[in-house]
Amino acid sequence: MGEQLLIMFVVIGGAAVIPFFSRKFMLPSAALEIIYGIVLFSVFLSRKPEWFSLLKDIGFIYLMFIAGMELDIRGLMRQGRFFWYVLISALSLLLTPLIFIQMGYSFYIGIAVSVVSAGIIIPVLKESGMIRTDIGQDIIGVALTGELLSIIVLTGIDIYHRLGLTVMAGVEGLKLLLLLGVAAVFLRILYVIAWWHPERIENVMESNDPVEEGIRAVISIAFAGALIAYGSGVEPILGSFMAGLIFSYVFKSKGRFEDKINAVGFGFFTPFFFIGVGADFDPGLLKSLQGISFSLFLTLMVFVSNAFPLFLARFMGLGSLEAVGMSLILSAPLSMIVVAGTLGVRMGLLTPGMNGSLILTAIISSIIYPSLFRAVSRRMGPSSKPLQPM
Repeated sequence: MGEQLLIMFVVIGGAAVIPFFSRKFMLPSAALEIIYGIVLFSVFLSRKPEWFSLLKDIGFIYLMFIAGMELDIRGLMRQGRFFWYVLISALSLLLTPLIFIQMGYSFYIGIAVSVVSAGIIIPVLKESGMIRTDIGQDIIGVALTGELLSIIVLTGIDIYHRLGLTVMAGVEGLKLLLLLGVAAVFLRILYVIAWWHPERIENVMESNDPVEEGIRAVISIAFAGALIAYGSGVEPILGSFMAGLIFSYVFKSKGRFEDKINAVGFGFFTPFFFIGVGADFDPGLLKSLQGISFSLFLTLMVFVSNAFPLFLARFMGLGSLEAVGMSLILSAPLSMIVVAGTLGVRMGLLTPGMNGSLILTAIISSIIYPSLFRAVSRRMGPSSKPLQPM
């Protein structure tokens, strides 16, 4: 018992300290959590407790729920430039795997390299003061659209890998959509009920709920989405992502409630996932020149897969520096690369060694590309020109 408590204290204590170093060195907390997991379980701890794997999976599920909740489908659809957001993301997800196939690699490596995540992008834009500028809003639009398309592609690969292009694959997809549709209707009914009792929903949403029943309900929704996906034969984390997306769509105004959801996730659940990713990393890869070289090659390919804004800049009304900046910051999809790698191992499409290279790629990309973006953004200057529909 004492040993288990010590391990739990070391893991949780490390997760508590990491944000201070993250702010000091301007590095993503998730990257430092992965590094902490590598050091902790390869140097100081010889084995992982059984409960640690469970907490890692819980953190994974909740992370994807928050990722889904970040997406504002209504907002994206209202923007006149939504076509360009979809085009940039789709080109990356379609062409990058073809490039990897031509080079003799697995198509899934190309998928893992081309995924997009907004997890690092939004904090970097806030820090640089660009989040309210035209280019900042364009970057967020591409990132959120790319994140949604990445999840859709990963879901399709999961179903295809198990069932191929068969009628059953279509049935599985329809079953998942039907179950999620039922969940959406249920949440909508709850919303209507809440509309008749506004004082009750205000207590829940505006931090006046002493027993935090709203947070309890949200956590239940996250895991209900995972359970629905599992029952449909799809990876549970994909279901939790869709549950977050549906929750965000139904409950448009969440107020401070969203901050509490993020606090529970990033303050407790998700660090277990990223530390767990580091714990599963094979430190022997760092001794292999070939392994490090391959990770550096993948890091370069992450940028190549996100270089399409450079070719579309003129059509989107972007300057050269703005297009370069967009490509650089989109090349830091730390959480989604880790997610794609974890799913690839579970589906048998990646070896643990290949996943290790992806993890190292995710860490390097999350450090190098945001730093380069900061350097470029200083020369951009905030744009005051309003977005023009294309």
